[in-house]
Amino acid sequence: MSSDPPAPKETTATETTAGAPPAEGPSSSLRLKAIVLFLVIAVLPAALVAMLLININREAVEISERRLQAAVLSELTGDVLRRVNEAREDANAVATALAFAAMNPDQQDGGIGAVKSLLATRKSIDVLRFEVPSAKVSTIIVRQDAVQPDDPPKSTKKLRANADERGVAFTIDKQGRGVIVVPIPRDNPTRPAGYITAPIDLAPLNEQLEIIADTRFDGGSVSILISDNDRRAVASYGVAQAPAGTPVGELPVWRLVPDGTPWTTHVGVVGPHTNDGVAMVGGVESVAELGWGVAVWRPQAVAYATLDRMQRQSYIVGLAALLLALIVGLAAAKAVTTPVLQLVSQARLIGRRDWSKLRLDTKRKDELGQLFRSMKRMAVDLESGEAEIEHQAKLRGDLSRFMSRELVEQIVAGEHSLALGGKRADVSVVFADVVAFTPLAESRPAEEVVGLLNDLFSVLSEVVFRHEGTVDKFIGDCIMAVWGAPVAQSDHAERALAAVEDMMRFLETANDEWRDKYGVEIRIGIGVNSGEAIVGNIGSQKRMEYTVIGDVVNVAARLEAVAQPNQVLVTERTMELAGDDFEAELLGEQQLTGRSTATKVYQLVV
Repeated sequence: MSSDPPAPKETTATETTAGAPPAEGPSSSLRLKAIVLFLVIAVLPAALVAMLLININREAVEISERRLQAAVLSELTGDVLRRVNEAREDANAVATALAFAAMNPDQQDGGIGAVKSLLATRKSIDVLRFEVPSAKVSTIIVRQDAVQPDDPPKSTKKLRANADERGVAFTIDKQGRGVIVVPIPRDNPTRPAGYITAPIDLAPLNEQLEIIADTRFDGGSVSILISDNDRRAVASYGVAQAPAGTPVGELPVWRLVPDGTPWTTHVGVVGPHTNDGVAMVGGVESVAELGWGVAVWRPQAVAYATLDRMQRQSYIVGLAALLLALIVGLAAAKAVTTPVLQLVSQARLIGRRDWSKLRLDTKRKDELGQLFRSMKRMAVDLESGEAEIEHQAKLRGDLSRFMSRELVEQIVAGEHSLALGGKRADVSVVFADVVAFTPLAESRPAEEVVGLLNDLFSVLSEVVFRHEGTVDKFIGDCIMAVWGAPVAQSDHAERALAAVEDMMRFLETANDEWRDKYGVEIRIGIGVNSGEAIVGNIGSQKRMEYTVIGDVVNVAARLEAVAQPNQVLVTERTMELAGDDFEAELLGEQQLTGRSTATKVYQLVV
C-alpha cells in the first residue's frame, strides 16, 4: 500500500458529501470554551482572593460586633448596679437611722427627724414607707423638700424574704415604678423585723440606654433591654410596647441563654438568633447580684452593613475584571481556536470517511503542526484499515450463510483451510427431530408450519451456541449439532448433554405459547453419540460444506429415529465421557438399522 493517498480534488473543508448531515457550527463551541478558559484564568483567582478577603473581613466584623455588644452589656450591668446600689445605700442609711430610733425609744421623735433630715441629703429617694409587718406598722416618711410625691407601695412577703436573704430586694409595681425593699438592722433577734420600702425613678436608666444607643450604635436600629428577675421590663430602648413592668420573657433574645440557667450566677453570651424571621445578632448578660438580665440586639443587616458595602464594591470590581477578561479572551480565543477549528472540520470529514476532501497539509512547526501531520497519517491508515475490514466483513457474511460462527472465524483468521479434505477428531453429535411432523405439516397452513419451525430452530440453535457447539445443518424438521469440531473440546460430551437438557426444558415452556399461537404441541426425539469422526470440507471445488461424517454420526441419527416423543437416547460412549453429572437409565442393547452389532442405549433423565 502506498504511503500517500490519491490526489484529492479541489474542494473546501466545509463541503459535505451527498446525503451526509451538515456540519455543526465550526466555531461556536471551541471558541466559547476558549473564552471561558481565559475568563476562568483571569477572573477566578481574583474572585477567590475577593472571597477570601470578604471571609476574613466578615470574621473581623463579626468579632468586632460581638466585642461591641459585650462591652455594652458590661457597661449596662455596671450602670444598673451603680444606680441600684445608690438607692440601696440611701435606703440602708435610712434603715440604720430607723434602727437607731428603735433602739432609743425615748428619742423616737428625734430619730424620725434624723431620717427626714437624712432624706434631704439623698437624691435617689423622695419618699419611703417604714414597715413593721408583725406590729402592723406602716408609716410614710417624706423628704422635707419633696413636692407631693406618690405614696410608696407596700412590701410583699416575697420581697421581704428576698431582702432578708440578699440584703435588698427590687421589683416593678403595677404603675411601672421601681421599688426597693431593705431590711432594718436588728440588735436583738426577738425584736420585730422592720423594712424600708422606697420607689426608685427609672427614667435615668432609660435616658442612659438612649445615650448608649446614640454613642455606641450611631443611633441606628438597635434594641436594649433591662429586665428584673421576673422577666419584666425595667428599662428599654427600641423595644416596641415594652414600658416598665411589661412581661418580656418571650423575647427571642433570651433563647441565647440555655433553659434552666440561674440568673443569680454570672451569665454572658453573644450570638445570632432570629426575630420574626429576621436574622439578628445579640447578647445577654446577667446582673447576678440582683438576678436581673440585660440584653442588646440588632439586625445582622445593620450590624454587618460595612461588610455588605465591601461585597458590593467587590462585585463592581469583579464585573470590571470580567469585562476586561472577556475582551482579551475574545481576541486570544480567535487566535488559538482557528487552527483547532480547522482540525475539527477535517475530523468531521474523517468521521464521514470522505477521504478525497481532506486538507491536512501544513507548514506549522509547533504542536498543532504535529497534530495535523499525525491526523494525516491516521487518515491514511484508517482508509487502508477500513478497506481491509470491509473485505473481511464481506467474507464473513458470505461464509456465515453456510458455516458455523467458529469455522468462519477460523477461515477469516487463516487458521482453517478451504481446501477439500478432513481430519480425525473426537466429537459428540446430536440429532433432534420433530416427532410426527408429517401429519402436523399436512394439517396446518404452510405459512404456520414454516413459522413454527423457524421459532423452534432459532431457539435450538441459540442453545447449541450457548454451550459452544456448532450447528452442522438443518435436515427438514431435524437439526444436527456437533461439539469438539472445528475447535477441539475435551468436555464435548458434557456440553452436548447439557445442551440437550436445555432443549427439553425450553420445549416444555415453549409449548404453552405454541398451543395458544398455533394450536399444536411439539415433541422432539433426540439421539446423542460420541466418538471419532472425520471433520472437514466435503464436496467439490465449486461447492463444499464443512461437516462431520463417520459411524458416530450414523449411530446418533439412528437413535434419533427410534426415539419416542420427548425422549433422549444416548450411547454408552457418551455416558462414559460425560461422567456422573448426568442421570440416565439403561434401556439395554438395541439393534440399530444398518449395524451388524447391537448398541447399548441409555435414556437421559431430564
